[in-house]
Amino acid sequence: MKHSEIESLLGAYALDAVDVDEADAVERHLRDCPRCRAEVEQHRETAAALAHGGADAPTGVWDRIAADIDTRDAPPPPQLGGETAAPTRVLHPGSGRARGPLSLVAMAAAVLAVVLVAGLGYRIVDQGRRIDRLAGSVQDDGVRQAALAARVDPAARPVALRADDGRPDVHAVVGPDGGGYVVDDNLPALSADRTYQLWAMVGDRPVSAGVLGPDPGVAAFRAPAGLGALAITRESAGGAVSPSEQPLVLAFV
Repeated sequence: MKHSEIESLLGAYALDAVDVDEADAVERHLRDCPRCRAEVEQHRETAAALAHGGADAPTGVWDRIAADIDTRDAPPPPQLGGETAAPTRVLHPGSGRARGPLSLVAMAAAVLAVVLVAGLGYRIVDQGRRIDRLAGSVQDDGVRQAALAARVDPAARPVALRADDGRPDVHAVVGPDGGGYVVDDNLPALSADRTYQLWAMVGDRPVSAGVLGPDPGVAAFRAPAGLGALAITRESAGGAVSPSEQPLVLAFV
């Protein structure tokens, strides 16, 4: 079997719901695939936790599953002389006739599959959130390292953006390839509906070089050709097409 085919069987294998040939194929695959072994263990842990959760099944779930199984398993009515034979009577729990063992097994497997999918869905969402947070942290660390490297590059230009009182509030650096970084700032945090925005001045025309957010840290930007100055303004969250106020800090480069 292909790896993708094995993966599609892992959940059923964890519940002992595959046939002998499929189980043999999965077990051979698991000997050499640690990722799939881990997934099987996760399936089993989730099923065990849900099985011992002590919660009752939702109202009517057994009847709905039973009806669904009966609908899928019942053969179509035979056609006799152009007339439709009387539909086969389907018996449900409590109708006076016991359901066969195979139907009970199928119903139990269906219920457990529904519960397992719900539990795995929660775990996948939770893992996705953790991966997103980790990816964001890794990206931030990469930007910081690149900014520090640019800051010590002798070919890069350090830029100190100053306020009206001459105090350097923001330090930036622009590399020889036009790649730039805001490496340090003393700007106070803004409310969530506001943001700082970096502008590159080309002649007398301001060009947005990046929306820095309400509480800037290290940030990367691209300096356009003909860069004459850098400036930072306060704007509405999401940034603006052109500055709406005078720069808080400014530096000619």
